Amino acid sequence: MRETSVVDSGIAKTLVLAITLTAFVAVTYGFGVYLFATVVIEMKNDLGFGYSTVGTITAAAQIGFLVFAFAGSMLSRRIGGGVLALSSVGLCSICLLGLAYSNNALQAGVLLTLLGGCSASVYVPLAEIVTRQVSEGYRARLLGLISSGTSYGVFANGLFVPYAIPHFGWRSVWIVSGTLTLGLTLFALCVFTRYKLLRDVDASTSAPLRPMAENAGRGNQLAIIFGVTFLNGLTLLPFQTYLVPMIRDELHYSIITAGHVWSLIGAIGMVAGFALGVLADRIGIKRAMIITFSFSIIATLLVWLRTGQSGLYIAALLFGLSFYPIFGLVPAYMSKTLPAASLTKAFGIANVMVGVGGMIGNFAGGWVKYQVGSLGLVYGAICLLLCLQFALTCALRNDRDEHAVRITDGLARRT
Repeated sequence: MRETSVVDSGIAKTLVLAITLTAFVAVTYGFGVYLFATVVIEMKNDLGFGYSTVGTITAAAQIGFLVFAFAGSMLSRRIGGGVLALSSVGLCSICLLGLAYSNNALQAGVLLTLLGGCSASVYVPLAEIVTRQVSEGYRARLLGLISSGTSYGVFANGLFVPYAIPHFGWRSVWIVSGTLTLGLTLFALCVFTRYKLLRDVDASTSAPLRPMAENAGRGNQLAIIFGVTFLNGLTLLPFQTYLVPMIRDELHYSIITAGHVWSLIGAIGMVAGFALGVLADRIGIKRAMIITFSFSIIATLLVWLRTGQSGLYIAALLFGLSFYPIFGLVPAYMSKTLPAASLTKAFGIANVMVGVGGMIGNFAGGWVKYQVGSLGLVYGAICLLLCLQFALTCALRNDRDEHAVRITDGLARRT
């Protein structure tokens, strides 16, 4: 009887943590990072700034991401992962509410920069928390669910933004999202207190990573991985940032259509990470990555070539199938092909590369729109860069061919 009670308690704990931590990612990424793109038209018109400022603001948010990523990795060991994650969500709620009362581009830019930082610092300790609190048999599926949290936030944006803006204005969007995030913070405080997640625990107790091929991923392979992650930020992040302005300003569709496209991306993303993860287990991570980049190339072509409303919906479907899975597939590939001693450092560098790429891509997108007056050139450039990314991925070592990896490394040692 007691044994059954312990099992039930463990399942309940896993379920509560799954809901809480997935919601953390949903609000800090879905609201904190991607909500701005859905209300940018109204904000720039009301506050009096242009697309060059939009590019600057989104680039600054990427700087916040980089700074908080570095600071979070250091703070997590000092204050504990639970405190860092909870503090990040709390700061996120304050910034979201603050945006409702911003009166100029500078105020909005500072708050959005902090929100970009919160999305980084909340993610730093999540794997550590799951490793310590959840039994090994549930960790992979839980981390997969958490990583898809962004899609739930994006889906929620597409549902309530088209209704809120016409009836209550853009400021109401930030009030609703901020209030929901504040409620999540209070709920999480109770959860973290209940499960003693606010204690400072030595990071050395975390379970070690166990990649399948200990000596793989050296030299050019690691450089290719960093190139792929840089291009992830340079292409996929601006694609999302400027999608709604492209749909509304240049293709002249309504906010309802833009909301439907946005919601479709989020809805597909809810299952895409898990589905592509299952596929990667069957055919190999490299092949799954190639498939996702094929989807993103076709999606960009459909937007760039202005294929009509049906083309936008197909592009949204394909982009949802590529955007969310790729940020799980790349770390999964690294975990299978890098030695344990260098894995953590490599993860950190990869995240920085994504942030730098996103910063450059968002700024360049806004600058091109300001100079040329059209986002068509931006999506054309994204398509070409995605083709380069596809080629780089094809050059990666096959993660399933462990025998070839060991032979290659053995020959290298002999020579």
